[in-house]
Amino acid sequence: MRLMKRLIFSLLFFTGFLSLASGEMLFDFEKSTENWESVYQTQTLGLSSNFITSGAYSLALYVSGSKESWIRVQGDFNWMDYDTLNIDMYAPSKTVNYVSFICYIKDGNWTWFQTGVFQLNLNKKNRISVDISDRSPLWQPATGLAAWDAYTKRNIREFGIKFFYYKPFSGTVYIDSIQAIKTTFQPEVFLFNFRTNSETILLYEKFEASFEIPVIFDNPFDPEQVDINAIFTTPSGGKIKIPAFFWRNYLRRLEEDGERLYPYGKHQWMVRFSPEEIGQYKYDVSITFDGKTYNFDCGSFVCIPGKNPGFIRWDEKDPTCLSFSDGSFFYPIGHVLRSPDDLRTPYKYEFETDKGKGTFAYDEYFKKMKENFENYTRMWMGAWWLGIEWNPAYAQHYEGIGRYSLENSWKLDYVLDIARENGIYIVLTLINHGQFSIRPDAEWWDNPYNVINGGFLNSPDEFFNSKEAERWFVKRLRYIVARWGYSTQIAFWELWNEVDLTGYYDSRNVRLWHERIIPILKEMDPWKHNITSHICRPSADPMVWAAKGLETLVSNAYSSTIVDTLREYYFKRKPFRKPMQVHEFGVGRNAKLLENNLHGGIWASSLSPMLGTALFWWWPFIDKKDLYFHYRAIARFLEGLDRRGKDFQFSTARIVSTLGEKSQKAGVTGIQNKNSAYLWVYDPAVFNSRAPSESADVIEGVRLIIDIFESGTYSIEFWDTYKGEKFSSFVKDFTVGECSIELCPFTGDLAVKIERKR
Repeated sequence: MRLMKRLIFSLLFFTGFLSLASGEMLFDFEKSTENWESVYQTQTLGLSSNFITSGAYSLALYVSGSKESWIRVQGDFNWMDYDTLNIDMYAPSKTVNYVSFICYIKDGNWTWFQTGVFQLNLNKKNRISVDISDRSPLWQPATGLAAWDAYTKRNIREFGIKFFYYKPFSGTVYIDSIQAIKTTFQPEVFLFNFRTNSETILLYEKFEASFEIPVIFDNPFDPEQVDINAIFTTPSGGKIKIPAFFWRNYLRRLEEDGERLYPYGKHQWMVRFSPEEIGQYKYDVSITFDGKTYNFDCGSFVCIPGKNPGFIRWDEKDPTCLSFSDGSFFYPIGHVLRSPDDLRTPYKYEFETDKGKGTFAYDEYFKKMKENFENYTRMWMGAWWLGIEWNPAYAQHYEGIGRYSLENSWKLDYVLDIARENGIYIVLTLINHGQFSIRPDAEWWDNPYNVINGGFLNSPDEFFNSKEAERWFVKRLRYIVARWGYSTQIAFWELWNEVDLTGYYDSRNVRLWHERIIPILKEMDPWKHNITSHICRPSADPMVWAAKGLETLVSNAYSSTIVDTLREYYFKRKPFRKPMQVHEFGVGRNAKLLENNLHGGIWASSLSPMLGTALFWWWPFIDKKDLYFHYRAIARFLEGLDRRGKDFQFSTARIVSTLGEKSQKAGVTGIQNKNSAYLWVYDPAVFNSRAPSESADVIEGVRLIIDIFESGTYSIEFWDTYKGEKFSSFVKDFTVGECSIELCPFTGDLAVKIERKR
């Protein structure tokens, strides 16, 4: 071991000068100090002609009675193509001393890597050659657990040298001709450090393979530079192709100022796949670059039965409903979790909202949702949360167009993993309106596609017809599918949030964009996730609603008259013959009114012909007020109700007084078919009023009138909508026609189940 160390150091440190291959001069100090600085203010830097290895000047570090010196230069340096740094140094001294030094860099994540300690020979000209090759053993992290590799060198934010003196040193250290020597050979292409998560994979679960290759690419995210794919052969003989993606691991930590991620290990390539057949899968990896393709047989794994029900898709027999791959019914019950926190509030909260908890917030959210039988949420890939392509001036982990945030990508990895553990399915919103909006929520000025940020769009509306924008967006979709397409937890790819709020909105261009992009996304996604796109205004935009391939119609329903608004929402969209859902709602000028709107919205929407519960927006309110029980109640009421093939429509039921007149005290909404009805009876003053009341009066002396289409014996159940419990039931014979059910006195609301038994 000592001999090996001696050999390494003899290769890296030379006394005198040796003939070296020509390199690129990084710093020659001919005109200035080139932004080098001394960290210690008592020591200064300047130019000198006393020690020169090229040109007329060198960099001089003036030291007076110090035991340590530290010089550095900051910038944005790309040393990917280099294997060696050559640095010329000279330190004259009339007294005996021992001088050592280290070199260090800070990468794009500000991770500090440094070399071991080198000895500097006094009164001799030293040429130091530092190994910066891709697998150099010299560079170790002084902070964090990242590992040195080629991609560490791509974005160097700081390079520096620290000198250490055995005795206080007074004098000058000269530095000149810092050169970088380029790689002069093309490495053989092979896979190494190949790992898989298992050789036995449960049905619909994640198979994962990671590996490295010795070839380095300026932009590993760009398939025009390098195209790496895995080709899986299924047990039935089919072929499935999925791109590999560039990846790095992170460790997370919750600190005083919020969540922080720390890079861990090296950059790698990864393939993810979810098997949909029982049996043996074989897979190969192909790598294409510079016009050549290299193929590798990577082995096989076996898929065995498991408990995962699979992917959420439209039911084969009833395309208005969702079901899993295994054929079981799925009904979405949940609320929005756009991001860990929200700066906006519907009223001035009486509680403090959490800030900066990142993925740690989702640990708590998903656990509480699971405990209360929620199974569905909506989440954005916004610049402040899970966005992967944005302006580097916004945050250091962004790198502009076509280079994706590995930090945010890791966060989405984590969130999908814990969503799987908790049975939560996600509508993943790929673009939020602000990214291309000049008002409201304008983020256009930070968008990397904007010409002012070095992009190619002069105006946000150009995104919808620019071939260049589409080319880069399709590349982003490719990365999204490669990294997360395997996940059964993704219920929908939602292309846009509130696309109608983008700048200079044009219905025709937006519709045509969707009709181009949706088939591309469907084609590249082997698991054929559902695709939708969200519009803000409840009445907009019929031209986009009609877009080919758009599978659902989703929008907002912010209204205090939530019952009427949801019915109007449904009937406006019904002619388009597409399933629909409300993706945002929630109004109220105080806590009581907002909670009432939440309660009314989820009951009125769940007992409608729409595909799932309306998604309440104000998730910090739900969490801090611990209002998850509202979802437990609706889930218990709906338990066992498989809507497929039932042809449910809005019920024509009504509430009348004991005199047979239409009641002004109570209203009813719900769904019904020939032999069953599921109804919500409510106080309109509380749940469906332009000036809603905060308190509810006891309602009595009213009857429910319902049209019966099949004579028979029916069970009638009354349910508490807050506890999710049945509090009364009886059996009654009905004949075809209008039938009456006496309602017990109630306050606020109650739910009613009517089901034909024989």
